[in-house]
Amino acid sequence: MMIRFPGIVQPGKMMRTKLLLLLTALALALTGGVRADSTNSNTDWFSQAKYGAFMHFLPSGPAGLEQVRQFDVPALAGQLEEMGVGYFVITLGQNSGYFNSPNTAYDRWTGYGPGERCSGRDLPLELFAALQRRGIRLLLYLPCQVPNQDRRAQKAFGLAEGPQDQPLDPAFADKWAEVIQEWSDRYGDKVSGWWFDGGYQHIGFNETIARRYAAAVKHGNPRALVTFNPGVRVVRWTQSEDYTAGELNEPLTQIPAGRWLSGSQWHALTYLGDNWGQRNTRYTDQQWLEWSRAVTAHQGVLTLDMGPNYDPRVGPIGQLAPAQVRQVKALRVGLRDRGRLDKREGGSQPEGRP
Repeated sequence: MMIRFPGIVQPGKMMRTKLLLLLTALALALTGGVRADSTNSNTDWFSQAKYGAFMHFLPSGPAGLEQVRQFDVPALAGQLEEMGVGYFVITLGQNSGYFNSPNTAYDRWTGYGPGERCSGRDLPLELFAALQRRGIRLLLYLPCQVPNQDRRAQKAFGLAEGPQDQPLDPAFADKWAEVIQEWSDRYGDKVSGWWFDGGYQHIGFNETIARRYAAAVKHGNPRALVTFNPGVRVVRWTQSEDYTAGELNEPLTQIPAGRWLSGSQWHALTYLGDNWGQRNTRYTDQQWLEWSRAVTAHQGVLTLDMGPNYDPRVGPIGQLAPAQVRQVKALRVGLRDRGRLDKREGGSQPEGRP
């Protein structure tokens, strides 16, 4: 029996992993799959979608995994359809060390048993089935490193230990790319894109690591979109991204000059409530509508973070707040009316959804 000690790489496995990543990256580079440019047709559907919804659903501890098991996929899917979103982004996991989907590569590196940290229920797979019937695409969120509140995982993957983002290097990226690729291969073209968080310059995130992660993502679906978040700004951050991560706290003054930003599809991600994952509303319907019209008039894309319900006494687990749903439904009506007016007046802006 081969014993794997946390933090020690088995030589044969390391060589096979590096060879696989190298071959994948080479194939993608030859087909134009890693480096995005302003003729990247893979982003056409994204621009035409105009807007989508984002959910931080973050289990923490055994009780959190029970919430994953109770997540009401049909209830959420119905709300997303009512809002007219073209896509939905959900977190695989973040800082706590618990995930919304199984991953044997993660379990193998960390030594955790099946279902101990990675949910036994494959929530993204069930979401895909429900959303596909409604014409809504699925995207996934994942940090650029292992959960920063799990010292065991940090040690197993060769990172410094402590409750903050740790410096990255190519050796770590090879291991984390193995975890990414397992999800990518499992979901294939069921997942249309990825949003990676924490790609900060001050922790050593760079083009080399971006290429490794992009290759892992596109191994399962060569047309999957990918981006890496450098912090709160809209910028083309890497040559491997297809769209801007676009994290914004105060979005209403941020308007694209056009669809492309240095070759990346212009995209912004912000929150409907007072902060990420909150269930209230901070702007009026009219404020959101004016901003979204300005963004989509230039073929930009906007993603709105909305708060899920965790309390079964309030409603189905995973259901979005009614006040937020009403606000996005108003956005749908306003964008639809604007699209019809543009069409009557001879405008050439594609309507897409809604």
